[in-house]
Amino acid sequence: MLQLSAKQYLVYGFLMVLFGFVMPYMFVLGIVKINFFLAFLSYGASLVGMLFGMIGVAMIGVQRIKKRKEEDYYEDREGQ
Repeated sequence: MLQLSAKQYLVYGFLMVLFGFVMPYMFVLGIVKINFFLAFLSYGASLVGMLFGMIGVAMIGVQRIKKRKEEDYYEDREGQ
């Protein structure tokens, strides 16, 4: 399993989604000749990029929740 930080997941996800967007655009403009492999690669990169982005956002959310719980715990301990 990859040991990436949340920001790395977001960056890699963004780059893959960008690739998945740019390649079909280049197909339409005729810059790159379309074939099955490139079309499948473009779709797969877009799909995996979206997945990486969602994982990155979820990881950031979990980190924030843990941080908030730790802060609340220490605030409660100081009040006693």
